[in-house]
Amino acid sequence: MNYKTSYWLMRILGIGGILVMLIGGITGRTVIGVLGIICVLVGTLQMNFFYHCPHCKRDLPKRTLPKTCPYCKKPLD
Repeated sequence: MNYKTSYWLMRILGIGGILVMLIGGITGRTVIGVLGIICVLVGTLQMNFFYHCPHCKRDLPKRTLPKTCPYCKKPLD
């Protein structure tokens, strides 16, 4: 998996997981809340494994999708 896919998967799983947790909390369904927690955890874990520079293999900043690596200065496209 490349760094762009990992970035967007983390965003989707994070936001989706939070929404599912809220729905679980509002409806009082523990199982739905647990599914939301699992979504957030899976998104975070996959980002820790796959969101890195393809050149120097260092972790990229989590808040943005950079165009160049902040460490080796090589383009990420």
